[in-house]
Amino acid sequence: MKISAAVALVGVSALALSACTDTGTTTTTVTETATEQASTETSAAQTTEATRSPAAGNDPVFAAVDAVLAAHPGGIITDIDREDGRVAYDIDVVVGDQVIELEVDDDGNVREEEREGDDDDVAEARAATVTAAEAMRQALAQHDGGVVDEAELDEDDGALSWEVDLDDAGGNDLAEVTVPAR
Repeated sequence: MKISAAVALVGVSALALSACTDTGTTTTTVTETATEQASTETSAAQTTEATRSPAAGNDPVFAAVDAVLAAHPGGIITDIDREDGRVAYDIDVVVGDQVIELEVDDDGNVREEEREGDDDDVAEARAATVTAAEAMRQALAQHDGGVVDEAELDEDDGALSWEVDLDDAGGNDLAEVTVPAR
């Protein structure tokens, strides 16, 4: 037990020291411990960290996504729409067999607006292997200076994809990017 605590302390120290340098890139550091619980937590942290990318920049949509997933763990986001003129989002998330329509404000407050059972949206969400965050990062990586205006999971003629609309910093249409969802 003391060895596990020592290994964890060394790992935390290494993380703290690595945070003191600014290389402009995101680095994931993994520390192994002897307990299964710590291993599970590390794996979850790796998954979360692995989905972050410098391509995301400072787009506030990712804070809104984090707020929704914190409020609805295990939820699958299927639609994101930025409100015009302010930093707030309408976000649809599939939880169980329901689609929950949410509003997320610029402070990360999540407010439920409506719940409905939409079998098509639920089936599409479960079939997608690319998350909304991953699709938005791919779209942003293709267009420097872009910000996400809307991202929607859509099935068209059997092809499941993310339709990501990007604006420039001034709020003008920049690009429409299609990202395969599986």
